[in-house]
Amino acid sequence: MTLAQVVIFVSFLSFIVVGFLVKKSNMKSYSDFTMSKNKLNWFTIAAGISMTFAGGAAILSTASVGHIFKWYSLIDPISLILGILIVLLLYGKYKNNNGTTISDLLACNHRGLALLIGIVTSFAFVLIVAANFVALSKLISPYFPSINPLWITFIASTLVFSYVFLGGFKSVTRTDILQYVLINVLLVLPVLYFVLQNAGHLSAETVTHEFVAMPLDYMVLFAIPMVFTPLSQDINLRIKSAKSKAHGMVGLFVGGLFYATIAVCAAWVGVYLGNMNIVLPDPEQSIPFFFQMYFPTFGVLAITAVLAAIVSTLDSYVLNSITAISNDIIKPCCKSKSVSKTIKMAALVTYVVAMMIALFFNKILVLALTSLLIYISVLTPIALGRLLKVSEKWLFVASLINVIAIIMMETFSVVIGPKAIVYPLFGCAIVLLAKGISRLKCK
Repeated sequence: MTLAQVVIFVSFLSFIVVGFLVKKSNMKSYSDFTMSKNKLNWFTIAAGISMTFAGGAAILSTASVGHIFKWYSLIDPISLILGILIVLLLYGKYKNNNGTTISDLLACNHRGLALLIGIVTSFAFVLIVAANFVALSKLISPYFPSINPLWITFIASTLVFSYVFLGGFKSVTRTDILQYVLINVLLVLPVLYFVLQNAGHLSAETVTHEFVAMPLDYMVLFAIPMVFTPLSQDINLRIKSAKSKAHGMVGLFVGGLFYATIAVCAAWVGVYLGNMNIVLPDPEQSIPFFFQMYFPTFGVLAITAVLAAIVSTLDSYVLNSITAISNDIIKPCCKSKSVSKTIKMAALVTYVVAMMIALFFNKILVLALTSLLIYISVLTPIALGRLLKVSEKWLFVASLINVIAIIMMETFSVVIGPKAIVYPLFGCAIVLLAKGISRLKCK
């Protein structure tokens, strides 16, 4: 084996070992599997939040966006910070709710609405899992050219699934800390060192690489974290797992700053390569190319950092998907009362569906942005309805109409302006209409 192969193998093995070195979840309840109530300190929360959102797919995509659109890529971290601030303002609403999923948070007692939210969130989570399957393959495959990328993805994802399934939330939070340290030591610090060492020589004398202005549709999509973050299941779980309100609020805010630091470094790599007139057949290879070019001796260590980020997001969204599918879909639809059985079924569904999607759609950015678009297009109107106290019955009807309308527009390729604006606004308009009709009915 080459040095690069050994480093990648040992690094990945360390994540697996740390993931397994926790007490096995007894799966007596969904909350036992998916959170650690009142136990997490601020640093664990901060590391968890930053690692969930700054996944390897996000890092590779952010560098890619920087290479194409230059500093428009910073829309994403700015939006996430704003989303965190919204969460801090609404902190009490998360803490006072007893549910474990976003469906529990938004649907209350309406079974139809809870099921609809469960299906939407589960599908969105599975898409993110699939995106990280693709990221895993794109990152590791160049270092193991003799092995089929599908086998790499299959083996790596199976191991991650195993420790998440056995350890639940405890395994995810334990690996988050290790992954956060690795990303800072092996990605952020080398980039900062390179900037300081090459100050004044960070651009070619004549820049011929053509950066382009980001289309409005993309700008809106990259601003989605401002809406997605307050509706994120990870936010809900970590608030409920915080030792105290102080630990929770500090952890969330610092986690946002941690994420912004990582995102800015990744974006800078893409911008720098563009400024040096380097043309890449696949911009999503910006990070691997940068370290292979400028840190040839230790470049593989940065690949380990991105690997850590991929695994961190992968295990978080595997947990989210298993929780949502088991709690929001299988439990209300299946007669079995066994939590263990429903979690096993949910894990199988997550794995099989995500793998199938990854095999057919191998674009990280497309999968990630599609997931966010679906998520906010359906949940934003529902959140508005809860805020306006629309009756659960009418909110369910409005949400169902919204989902059907989105499916029809996508099926027949109807394009009416930026989807990330049109879809949520359409849903909100339907909710407002439902509010008006319900008032008339009451009169």
